[in-house]
Amino acid sequence: MSLCIAQITDCHLQADALNPYKGVDADAHLDQCLSWLNSYAQVDLLMLTGDLSHFGSESAYRRLQQKLSGLAYPCIWLAGNHDSCEMMQQVSGELVQQLRVFDYEHWRLLVLNTTDQPDGMGGGSVAATQMEQLKLVLENDAVTPVCVFMHHNSVPVNSLWQDNIMLGNAAQFNALVAANPQVKAVVCGHVHQQFDQLIGSARFLATPSSAVQFTCEQREFKVQTELGPGLRMLTLENDGQIYTKVKRLAKV
Repeated sequence: MSLCIAQITDCHLQADALNPYKGVDADAHLDQCLSWLNSYAQVDLLMLTGDLSHFGSESAYRRLQQKLSGLAYPCIWLAGNHDSCEMMQQVSGELVQQLRVFDYEHWRLLVLNTTDQPDGMGGGSVAATQMEQLKLVLENDAVTPVCVFMHHNSVPVNSLWQDNIMLGNAAQFNALVAANPQVKAVVCGHVHQQFDQLIGSARFLATPSSAVQFTCEQREFKVQTELGPGLRMLTLENDGQIYTKVKRLAKV
C-alpha cells in the first residue's frame, strides 16, 4: 500500500497560548489544521518540520504534545531555528538532533536536523558528522526510494531576505542529493509558503505554515495577511512516485 504522510510546519506556538504570533492565534490555527486532518480518509504519519515553538518553551511543547495525544498515527518532531532541541527532545522523547531513518516496505524516510551552526538570523546547517552519515546511508542503499524531511530550505525561493537564511551548507547537501537519484523528494518548512521545484530526480517542496504565511518573492519580510493556515499531504506510491497537494484553510 501507498504511504500517506501529512506535514505541518512552523506552528510558532507561544509560551503563553494567549499571546499572538504576528497577529494570529497560533494555537487556534494549529487546532484548525489538526481538525481538518482528523477528517482526512487516511494518514499513516505526521511530520512536524520545525519552528514548533517560537521561543523553544516547555509550555508550548507540552501543549503541542497534548494536541497530538489523540491522533491514531505516529508524529515525528523536527527542530527549527526557533526551537530548543534540548527542550523538544525532553518533552517529545525523540532524538531530534540526530539523523533518523524510518524504513517502510517501499520507502525510506530520512529526517535531518538543520539547526547546527546557527547564524543568529534564522539560518542553520546540517552538521558535518550528520552529512557524512547521510552520505553513508544513501550509498548503502541506492535502490529504495527516499524522501528527506528537514526544516531549512536548501534551494532559494527567490525572496532575498529568505534566501539569506536558508540552509548554510546547501551546496554540499544538494550535490549529495544530485548524486543519489533514489532521493525523490526533499520536504522542508521554514519559508512559510508553498514551493515545488524539480531538480534532477528530486522534487524540492516547501509548505505553508500552520500559523501565518510570508509573501513570496520579496526583498524584505512581509506577511501575506489574507491567507490562513496550511499543511501538505504526500502520498508515496509503491512504484516510487509522489503525489502531493497543499491544503489551505480559511483564515479565522
